[in-house]
Amino acid sequence: MFAKLDARWFQILFLASFLTIGALARDFALSWQQVALCFASGILTQTCWQHALRLPGRYNFGGYLSALISCFGISILVRADNLWVHPLLACIAMSSKYLLRAGPAACKSHILNPANLAAFLALSVVEGAWLSPGQWGSSSLLALWFIALGGIVTQRIARLDVSITFLLVWGGVLAARLLWLGYAWDPGAAIWVKQFCNGATLLFAFFMISDPMTTPQRRSVRMLWVAAVALAAYYWQFMLFKQHGLIVALFALSWLVPLLNWLWPQTRFEWRETPPQTSPLSAAPATMPQTRPA
Repeated sequence: MFAKLDARWFQILFLASFLTIGALARDFALSWQQVALCFASGILTQTCWQHALRLPGRYNFGGYLSALISCFGISILVRADNLWVHPLLACIAMSSKYLLRAGPAACKSHILNPANLAAFLALSVVEGAWLSPGQWGSSSLLALWFIALGGIVTQRIARLDVSITFLLVWGGVLAARLLWLGYAWDPGAAIWVKQFCNGATLLFAFFMISDPMTTPQRRSVRMLWVAAVALAAYYWQFMLFKQHGLIVALFALSWLVPLLNWLWPQTRFEWRETPPQTSPLSAAPATMPQTRPA
């Protein structure tokens, strides 16, 4: 039975566990009113767009799973000193799925991951909002929990390659930096573990950059794009000495994805009950599936 479940149910379950752990054990500085308003705004916005566009999923629960995932992501990532930031960001993030769409007909989709857009707006333009990646700490048990659950989700949506590629490149450049700076094994190894094995990085690797709707559809192109995101984040964070390199790099390079999908087309990922089978466009049937907002 579990093998046939839509992978988004697993995402919802795991993200709910992260939010619960954060609220109970990590002092998230997040009120239940902020969470409730975030979900109310996100679900209401999704409902309005679904009915306005008369989308087929408007009358079944599957049409709202992505909205729930985005609201969990916003609640986990964003902090605010008021009650209006979370519902505002949820409304903008969900609307972006229908307003910012591009790409060839075979794989046209929304451009930005909704939670990534909300996080970028929170750190750049919204007053009274901020991100707190250090809230997760570097607990090894928590890191293993992220890896185990994230691995299950990304394997089910055929995007485990994205998470592994990102972690290899990101971990590699962090290690190279420490070697270039002349750190010995002690304390270099401890610094690397603290930078690499923290909850914020693992959450990004398994639950944000691995979004199958906003990454290039061709696998080889996707691997290069993921490596570019990791390198751009490194440049932003360690060469320009600015914060939140991962969020900024993903937001910036997501705008290239429609062009990459146009240059190297592939049939678009579709959420379904069984894991998708990726195949080259040349092997796809002549009639392409109709694209619609996820």
